[in-house]
Amino acid sequence: MIKKILHFLARLLLLLLLTALVLGGILLYNLQMNKSFITTFYTVTVDKPVEDLRIVLLSDLHLSQYGTDNADLVRKVRNLAPDLIAVAGDMDIDTDPDYSLVLSLMRQLVDIAPVYYAPGNHEWAARYANGCDAIFDDIEATGVHWMNGTYEDAVINGKKLRIGGFFEWPRARLERENSRAVADALNDETNALGDVCTILICHCPEVLDTSLADEKFDLVLSGHAHGGQVRIGGQGLWSTSQGFLPKYTSGVNQMGESQVVISRGLGDSEPYPRIFNQPELVVVDVN
Repeated sequence: MIKKILHFLARLLLLLLLTALVLGGILLYNLQMNKSFITTFYTVTVDKPVEDLRIVLLSDLHLSQYGTDNADLVRKVRNLAPDLIAVAGDMDIDTDPDYSLVLSLMRQLVDIAPVYYAPGNHEWAARYANGCDAIFDDIEATGVHWMNGTYEDAVINGKKLRIGGFFEWPRARLERENSRAVADALNDETNALGDVCTILICHCPEVLDTSLADEKFDLVLSGHAHGGQVRIGGQGLWSTSQGFLPKYTSGVNQMGESQVVISRGLGDSEPYPRIFNQPELVVVDVN
């Protein structure tokens, strides 16, 4: 009897050891993988004359660095030769008062192409909950187009664009000042925009499934979901706004009347690592 018990315990101990080794290997593999990023290319077709418009989309950097002062990231963006760069928020960490890395990155990116930056929940929390009173002004001072409840008409390499942005949580209605004015100005259903391509930068993609479900934008650029944090077979497991098995975590999504491109993000703010979910830089070619 004692021998059987000892044999069972030995087998159990071996199983636990093998499980720990496998899980440890997976963790180490992902920690190493998360030190670099992949570049994902999407092609989006819109009913506007904007042939060969290239947008590089960054989101959810969360103060990560790729090379000293993000030299590797900047080099990659430059080599991609974008017409414009969109930043969909959460480049900082709301509880860290030192966001100088974000400012340095923006100063480098504006030398490559026009940068349109809409805040995420971390920029908002840093400003309004954690005492970083100057963060909005500091980001705008780098030379980016600060899309915090505003929009601009632009002609970039011959393409007529109307670009707007804001931060909103997915609620029944838009809650922040000027967000409704931006949405109305970009809405193809209520504006005779003709050959003007509308681009909305909105950190939380779920807004297009709630308060903006009936609006029509040519293109929406988002982030926030971190790819579902842990990805198995292309399915994310968790998102702070969508819960378990979230529907909208990456790729090109038809949400209501709009095409929404969701970045899995370049960094992390969660207490646990990204698993099978390498950080990504997104390239959107619009035709």
